[in-house]
Amino acid sequence: MITEFLSTSPDDTFALGEKIGERLKGNEILLLSGDLGAGKTLFTKGIARAIGIEPREVVSPSFTLMNQFRGKFLLFHVDLYRLGESIRGNLPEIDDYIEEGVIVIEWAQYLDSSYFQLTYAVDIRFYVTEEDNRQVKIKTPLEYIRKGSGTSLPIDY
Repeated sequence: MITEFLSTSPDDTFALGEKIGERLKGNEILLLSGDLGAGKTLFTKGIARAIGIEPREVVSPSFTLMNQFRGKFLLFHVDLYRLGESIRGNLPEIDDYIEEGVIVIEWAQYLDSSYFQLTYAVDIRFYVTEEDNRQVKIKTPLEYIRKGSGTSLPIDY
């Protein structure tokens, strides 16, 4: 099932990340795809806040590949931008952290499609529709992400 959300501002994108973060249990892999500037890192900052991590600490790990944070549970923030297609679909380093905490991967479009088929995967795609507008499509088999505590996505603020 794919759920669509329209973000009309950076605050909306942050808030959507925060709402998703509130629903996490600590063993998910969030696969973020989208163009440069589409809101992937801002969305991740919202997730961070929801799990008790200061959002300003979260910066895109483009040059370090991964940053790790401790909140309610571990957050592994991965950015594949610099590696691009050179990773050839698989990244064993990520595999080591699956089920150790929440993994958020920016530029997930470079990963092998098998990552998107994992039972705890949340596929989140960002599309720039106008200067500040983003269409966000969320696909996951995890009902607790889609439904939350009685509130279905898209989320009203």
